Amino acid sequence: MREKSDNSLSQIIAIDSLRQTNEISVGWLEQRPHPIVGILLALLPLVSFLGQYFLSLRAGTHQIFFQHLTVMVVDWVFVPFNFFVVGVIEWRRGGRLYIIMCISVILTAITHAFWQLYSFDLGHMITKAGIVLPAGWIHLSFSILEMVLLVAFVFCRKVGASGIGVVTRCATAYFITMGICGYVMHNGFIISDVIVFVCGLFFVLVYPRLIGHKYLSVH
Repeated sequence: MREKSDNSLSQIIAIDSLRQTNEISVGWLEQRPHPIVGILLALLPLVSFLGQYFLSLRAGTHQIFFQHLTVMVVDWVFVPFNFFVVGVIEWRRGGRLYIIMCISVILTAITHAFWQLYSFDLGHMITKAGIVLPAGWIHLSFSILEMVLLVAFVFCRKVGASGIGVVTRCATAYFITMGICGYVMHNGFIISDVIVFVCGLFFVLVYPRLIGHKYLSVH
């Protein structure tokens, strides 16, 4: 009898230990991701800038590179955006994030192909002959990553998460400055910039209010 009692006690202890471990694991998942992740993501604009600069320098297109206002001005908005958005996105929604990643890759590739077809790039990413330069591949990769984060912020955000207000302001600043710089660079509006500008502001500012106040936060 005593042996059975000891076994029962051991089982209870083991179950309680497993329960505590699961609670700790779930609690960790519900907390903000480690700050190092935000710091690494915040460094992406710098990595993209330096990569494009040195590759443009090698290709002899660095003077054109400095005329690309999106890279020189707009992309730096992603420094604070990336740092804070990592704590706002619900990373456990793997299926939805996978779909977002696929859509982001397709749409970003189509946009760059559109620039390639109609020679909308100034020349440091895509030549007038339509050849994508190494700097262009860097920009494409960076754009895909940022689009994933932007779309995930809209469709995979944590309900009432702290930092939504800051990320919303950063995203709004990005789409506004992108529209302005795109107009200046091309001496007018091009259809791809208009679509991104309108859709971006709609999903960042209007869409959350359409689906309910639970996704809004002033923190």
